[in-house]
Amino acid sequence: MKAGRVTALAALTASSLLLVACNAGPTNPEVPDLGNAEPEASPASTSPAGRVIDVASEVSDMEAAGDILGLRSGGTLTLGTLDAFGSGDTTEVTVPEACADLTASADTFVLACGDEVLLVDAASGDIDTRSVADTHAAPAASAVLTSSGELVVGSADDDRVVVFADGQEQDSITVAGMTTQLLAVPVDGADDAVVRTNHENTTIQDVHWRDGKQGGTLRVGLGIGQAAAGEDGIVLASDNRGGQLAVYTADSVVRLHQTVPVAGSPWAVAWDPERDVAWVTTTADNRLRAFDLSTGVPEEVGAVDTVADARNILVLADGTLVVASATGEGLQVITDPEI
Repeated sequence: MKAGRVTALAALTASSLLLVACNAGPTNPEVPDLGNAEPEASPASTSPAGRVIDVASEVSDMEAAGDILGLRSGGTLTLGTLDAFGSGDTTEVTVPEACADLTASADTFVLACGDEVLLVDAASGDIDTRSVADTHAAPAASAVLTSSGELVVGSADDDRVVVFADGQEQDSITVAGMTTQLLAVPVDGADDAVVRTNHENTTIQDVHWRDGKQGGTLRVGLGIGQAAAGEDGIVLASDNRGGQLAVYTADSVVRLHQTVPVAGSPWAVAWDPERDVAWVTTTADNRLRAFDLSTGVPEEVGAVDTVADARNILVLADGTLVVASATGEGLQVITDPEI
């Protein structure tokens, strides 16, 4: 607020406000709906780029641990490399259907399942079950393994994020509400940053898990879709209701750096270190769009056609893009997108 001439303006301002209050009629300002975003259903796909691998069912979640993909569908977590999915030589792991968010570290898939968290070895499919039943983490909505080995768990009901080390509860941190999604974000020369999102009130918050403190909370437009970690503190988030991509950094505190309009119901996001672009799927038109973030204003630099209902995307270490259909159209593999 600008300073100066406050005394001279005070009486005039008060009088004006009184007149407005007395004379103004009833108003009905339009307040936009916030939170609880859902991707728009896709039309049938026509010509998806790259090749499409048939998979047995609809994919609700997808992550990668190294070069091993983990595809979640109901009560099954299917593991394998791209070649394994192409040949059908995958490993199927039975998991509770009620499990929530799937995440991954370098060699482990992490699945939050209410009173427990499942750590699934990417190579073998063996499960290490960690109980969180008697902690504020239950019911677990999302969990991540940091690069230093700590397990961080967010609750679907409670305003807590709980840190476990060597199987024991280390800290319970009060945060700004329930958690929908947790991210462990790599930061050069430092501990991973941990970021949580809340789908209901469309917010993002960093968690200072080493210090036992919550960080600042920011609104993500009108309705956050998905968030994904990039390199060195980068966090991408789709604002599905607001039709935009938001770019944050979380190396020390979470900060909004850039936004760019994205039409067509933006949903899945991924950072591509090979090409230095952010990818966003738009389910209303079956497109995958690339944005260059190197300038002050993100610029769309290319787009390709996708399978229908492309609600999950990964960028593998060699730059291969993998897109999963949530309605059974398969696994799309793009090795050389035109951007």
